[in-house]
Amino acid sequence: MFYWVNQGKTYKEEKEGGYLWAPLQNRDGKSFFYWTNMKKLRPKDLVFNYRKGYVIGYCIIKTESYLAPQPEEFTVDVEWEDEGFMADADYYLFDKPITALEIHDKIVDILPPKYGPLNAIVKDGQLKVKANQGYLYELSREIGLILIGLFKIKQDHFFESNDDDSHNESDYKVPDKTSRRGLVTSRIGQGEYRRRILKRWGFKCAVNGSRIKEVLIASHIVPWRESTNAERLDVDNGILLSPVYDALFDRHYISFDDNGLIILSKALGKIEFVKIGVHGSEKIENHTNKNRIYLERHRKKLMVL
Repeated sequence: MFYWVNQGKTYKEEKEGGYLWAPLQNRDGKSFFYWTNMKKLRPKDLVFNYRKGYVIGYCIIKTESYLAPQPEEFTVDVEWEDEGFMADADYYLFDKPITALEIHDKIVDILPPKYGPLNAIVKDGQLKVKANQGYLYELSREIGLILIGLFKIKQDHFFESNDDDSHNESDYKVPDKTSRRGLVTSRIGQGEYRRRILKRWGFKCAVNGSRIKEVLIASHIVPWRESTNAERLDVDNGILLSPVYDALFDRHYISFDDNGLIILSKALGKIEFVKIGVHGSEKIENHTNKNRIYLERHRKKLMVL
């Protein structure tokens, strides 16, 4: 099956955590189809990730959904109930995101009249396309296959079937009660984890020394989805970065050597780094031996041509 998820304010947290999450209902006790669609998710379903006007990647579902509290790492102001549906997922980024307008042009003739992910209006003589408000939208097989072709996704990455009943119950892997509690506890630890990372790096960006706490981002060096539970909460697996450095580090366009000197990916030209204020002489000073171990793992994924 194919789905579309809108993740404007929660993408980074969900990607790093390796999951999708939606509330059961809002504070008024109301629920919506784009939340309850979480109950339909099955292992190997493919979900397209939409954020800020672009489809930027996709994820492959690893488990059917299960009940879990709202992740504490969510920093958005929302009127949701704390209990929700969670499903574990592996995330993949596209090299070239595609706009909602471009996608709409490809699927406009087969978009459903209701409950679809996109809507289009003509404003001032121009067609404007944006995502409908909501979280998880089910896509038809026809739309899913068009998007797979558009993004050139390898078909061995996902499970695709004409038969909705073809999923074998033995394929499902829902965390048992003990494992679920461990996962939720680890994710809740992210709030405390951020506080520990802020303290560890002296409340300033590890690279440029910025002390604007409100914009500093506490990230894992080895991503959450690739870490053990112990590594997820290990303060040495954390680094505090300002937004530009965090975005580059998260996408493996930069890393740091054992001496703390920045390494620039050859996937981008030097001029592109300079345009955003990265010059290649930056250095982190107070990294530990355990930081070096995690950074070595991070460097192995540095983007190359």
